[in-house]
Amino acid sequence: MADIEKYYRVVENRGGVWMADGSIAYLSDQSGTSQIWTLSLEDREPRQLTFYGERIWRLAPTGDRKGLLFASDLGGNEQEQIYLLRQGESEALDLSGDGTSRFYLGGTDSACQWLYYACNQRSKASFDICRKNIGTGEAQIVLENHDNYNLPASVSPDGRYMLYNKLKGMSDNRMYLADMEQGTSRDLKPGGSNAQYESTAWRSDSKGFYVTTDEDSEFLYVAYYDVASGSLTKVYETDWDVSAVALSSDDRYLAMVVNADGYGELKIMDVTTGGFVCVPRPPQGFIYTYAGMDWSPEGHKLLFSFSSGRRPVGLWVLDMDSDSLYALAEDRCEGIAQEEMAEPELRQFRSYDGLRVPYWLYRAPGAAAGPGPVVLDIHGGPEGQEFPMFTPLTQYLVSQGFHVVAPNIRGSVGYGKTYHHLDDVEKRLDSVHDVACLVEHLVAEGIADPKRVAVMGASYGGYMTLACITNYPDLWAAAVDTVGMSNLETFLENTAEYRRAHRESEYGTLAHDRETLRRVSPIHKVDRITAPLMVIHGANDPRVPVSEAEQIVASLRSRDVPVKYLRYEDEGHGLSKLKNKLDCYPQVAAFLKEHLM
Repeated sequence: MADIEKYYRVVENRGGVWMADGSIAYLSDQSGTSQIWTLSLEDREPRQLTFYGERIWRLAPTGDRKGLLFASDLGGNEQEQIYLLRQGESEALDLSGDGTSRFYLGGTDSACQWLYYACNQRSKASFDICRKNIGTGEAQIVLENHDNYNLPASVSPDGRYMLYNKLKGMSDNRMYLADMEQGTSRDLKPGGSNAQYESTAWRSDSKGFYVTTDEDSEFLYVAYYDVASGSLTKVYETDWDVSAVALSSDDRYLAMVVNADGYGELKIMDVTTGGFVCVPRPPQGFIYTYAGMDWSPEGHKLLFSFSSGRRPVGLWVLDMDSDSLYALAEDRCEGIAQEEMAEPELRQFRSYDGLRVPYWLYRAPGAAAGPGPVVLDIHGGPEGQEFPMFTPLTQYLVSQGFHVVAPNIRGSVGYGKTYHHLDDVEKRLDSVHDVACLVEHLVAEGIADPKRVAVMGASYGGYMTLACITNYPDLWAAAVDTVGMSNLETFLENTAEYRRAHRESEYGTLAHDRETLRRVSPIHKVDRITAPLMVIHGANDPRVPVSEAEQIVASLRSRDVPVKYLRYEDEGHGLSKLKNKLDCYPQVAAFLKEHLM
């Protein structure tokens, strides 16, 4: 059986963008941390462009597609700085120059004269809408804000407008159109309800754009916004979220990704007719829309990132002109037997109140029938979603005889607004009850041995891990908490200042809901923990401060309860460096084997 290190050396390629010369730039962790690589369609030979010791978060082409913009931080502190790498140059230009502030990348105009971005340089609690003359270095605050998150979405091709979200909550991120010349902005739908506004795609003439939104709807749909009239018109909707859109350079084809129960369905609309075009379909799996999609500047080639249980994230191209679909930089799992890896099965169970809750079941092909050791992996967010995609630890555990179950408990996105809000504030522990019902279901189905069930998760999944072992202590043989919150009250007090209001919309406010925050916080029930616990955290985490790990560890150690604690001084909200993953995850696997096998 393959050593766990081989699983973590599997390379991910994602976030590809087309350059003016027809080459492709993308992010790859082949060197051990996420860096920029490039390849051409002629030889498909990967070439590394950047060689930093820290991860590169975001990548975008300049407006003329002759250069690259990217964002990077230091040691996981998420103080993103923006850099420009011009074509043919090896040294990137630092466009931020302030390591104490966070800069969110917007883009440039087509002439690459102005950089558009949001930053909290004026006030650490809020993000202003800004622009900077790349040639002179002159920076301007276009719109001063005093309401926390204001995040760039996209820049119009002519550079006059920038779309941005006011992120008050995951389901309340209204979109605004900023006129970067006049210094004004307007809500896309004044007086609208709480709604999500996500992916955008501008027309080449900058007269309008497509956007995904759930304004007055249960699910995200595609709408078109006309800049002159200010009208928002519905274009396409279905009974699932449309999670991403991209418009071809000649405005002919609109690509959409439908999130159908976690699977990504790629659809291409011919804008001239309004009908959908029959195109080759990628395998069943997940189209990685967080990394975006990009149409070629010439012709009709759509570049996107794709993954499934057995396929790491790789680059794929849909060529409309040749009616072909192919993997461009799909990664191979060298040294890992295909038969040891699992494609997840989509299943569901009924929770305590009859709610249908979906989950993914990973188990080795040909695994013996009967109950076995099970690891429940709870996603973060909480407004997140589990997808059928390659995860190194999951596949390694499957190869070692574990079943891995990844549920989308209430509060997850992808299943409509109603489902999304079923765990808000005072309903927080209802989602924990879902997990207890899932364990009961897995035992009844003959999947889980009731004495060999573990729970783990990262970020909000770490909170859920701690909530599970404190509220239902008898269910668990072991638990692994990664960058989780042990105390929602202190978490809100100590998280990055600009994040507080955004997170309070989900958990409750410090001003009005302290009693609820205390009631649902694991730290106040720590005496109930009986399962062996491992805690993992990065010292530079700005989202969930490392103090959340320190207090749960200290509380357990003060009562002589065994707890294994891994702290990484050069990481933040999760592990990004290969050296740290190779230190951490073999210990996680050994810990789970010790207590479940």
